[in-house]
Amino acid sequence: MSGTETAKIEVWWDMNDCTIPEGYDARRVRSGIERAFEKLGYSGRVSITAYGDQKKTPCHVLRGLSSTGVAVAHTNSG
Repeated sequence: MSGTETAKIEVWWDMNDCTIPEGYDARRVRSGIERAFEKLGYSGRVSITAYGDQKKTPCHVLRGLSSTGVAVAHTNSG
């Protein structure tokens, strides 16, 4: 084992270009991303930062993401 399988994983997510599908529970995003990495053989700690225009993101989505440890960073949309 090279050690990369357990290395810390950083996800930088552009919420403006890759939105959460309508009706999808934002609280499930983190676990879905972690499961995808596990299926690929990675088990390291996952850190997720979601970038986007918070003024255009519904409050329930921001709360859902934050409640699971996803960091949310505001960016102005062009």
